[in-house]
Amino acid sequence: MRSCLLTVFLLFVVATIKAQIIQGKLIDEITGEAIPFVSIGVMGTNNTTVTNDAGEFILKGISFPVKLRYSHVSYFILEQELNGAIANLVVKLKPAAINLKPVVVDPYRGLKLVKAALEKAAGFNAQNFYGNAFYRQLTSLNGRPSQIYELFYDLEFNVSKVKGWIAKQSRFAETNDGIAFSMSNQSYLTFSLAGYLFEEKKTGKTVTLKSLNDFEFSIDKYIEQKDQDVAVVSCKYKGNKKQFYINSTYYIGVEDLKIYRLENSIFNLPIKLSGSSSKIPPIATTIATFNGEKTPIPVIENISTKLYLNLVAGGRTLTPIISSMLTVYQLDKTLNTQKFTELTKNVKDKAIIESILYNPNFWKDNPIVKQTTLEESFIKMMESKSAFGTMIDP
Repeated sequence: MRSCLLTVFLLFVVATIKAQIIQGKLIDEITGEAIPFVSIGVMGTNNTTVTNDAGEFILKGISFPVKLRYSHVSYFILEQELNGAIANLVVKLKPAAINLKPVVVDPYRGLKLVKAALEKAAGFNAQNFYGNAFYRQLTSLNGRPSQIYELFYDLEFNVSKVKGWIAKQSRFAETNDGIAFSMSNQSYLTFSLAGYLFEEKKTGKTVTLKSLNDFEFSIDKYIEQKDQDVAVVSCKYKGNKKQFYINSTYYIGVEDLKIYRLENSIFNLPIKLSGSSSKIPPIATTIATFNGEKTPIPVIENISTKLYLNLVAGGRTLTPIISSMLTVYQLDKTLNTQKFTELTKNVKDKAIIESILYNPNFWKDNPIVKQTTLEESFIKMMESKSAFGTMIDP
């Protein structure tokens, strides 16, 4: 009997050890500033995450000792061994050297790099990838949080965009203070820009192999990484600024011609708003990072979007800011046997959430991406009011 109890006790201890959590923050070694969108992986496993806007991260299900790998295109890769849990881990990354003056002056160098990188990506456009993803969207009205979406889903994607999705778990909450605003399909914006090989648009201008002459290219700097330099190339639209267009900044390996990061500034976004009028055309920004560690070409790892609006509704001025973050935290080829819902602008986030029964036990300390201070305080307030759940009676 004593032997059985001892065995149970040891199993409990082992289970407890395996359930360890690592929380920390990534900062610049020189400036001390937080570094958002750092990729963090448990080496030898598929356990990964990314830092939030405040440079914070969380990793769960850790079994010590563990070796972590931190990577960001503007910093040197760091590997770190940990033998036990550390409260409030602070990790300093060393900035990669910046070369502002190319040795060879070539006014077409930026154009050539972007063209070559897009041509290389085009060779993989027919290849689909699959993974588990987490999405969070926070809407603020006039500076106050008002609505939040969180979803776990499986994705089918390629180097152009997310092609399909299957929602697995979701939750939603919003305030009821007399002001209502909902961007019900911002995930479509996020999904459609979750790549770097943009498709030709019927309206507006994006950087594609067919539209290169419509943009002005310049190399802002070279980031001197260990294996190769990474060129930071700005692409600015030269045409009619009244239509929908995107100015982009590519981070391209000068040797392997792979795209590791893409920043977009989106102007005159063609969206329809009901019950309100827009005073200023909407502006959106995206920052996407791509990881090619386990794939033949870098694929989406994380994309953060921000949409800024200035509206008049019911005689009141509203300034909504809708922030979202999508993280593919695990690639899984076996997901290709599933039937994915095709990505279209008609797929509404709200309808997807309403179709899934809210499971509070699943959401207890579950999100892959650590909440920012603003998100955390709003979520705690909504939880205290039992505001989370499906919006229909399941």
